[in-house]
Amino acid sequence: MKQSDKNVENEYSITFEKRTEYLYVYVTGEHDTFEISYNYWRKVAEFCKQNDFKKVLIEEDIPESGSMADVYKLATELPLMGFLGVRVAFVDRYAEQQDLNEFGELVAVNRGLFGKVFNNFEEGEKWLIALP
Repeated sequence: MKQSDKNVENEYSITFEKRTEYLYVYVTGEHDTFEISYNYWRKVAEFCKQNDFKKVLIEEDIPESGSMADVYKLATELPLMGFLGVRVAFVDRYAEQQDLNEFGELVAVNRGLFGKVFNNFEEGEKWLIALP
């Protein structure tokens, strides 16, 4: 692992919980950057692959968002990380980040990702569970 990866990992906390119908992931931290998001999304992709999860709900609790450029760059990388074939519900606890998240959803979906963003956990879970 590169030194920069270790430093980035100190910037957030991630928890994985195997639920009956999907993998639940909770990520918390103070601020977001491309490096932070890339690092935790990569961990989620690896966990899904290792445990054969085809549905994942990621709940992010990070008050400071990344830039539009960070979101674009990350969204273009997600399908390449191993999320193709995985249904992703992304819940952001900060409604003021909704426009940025919807932009990321559009970019990722246009590149083959099957996912949707929410600012409400119950809506995200309901959508994810209803999928085949």
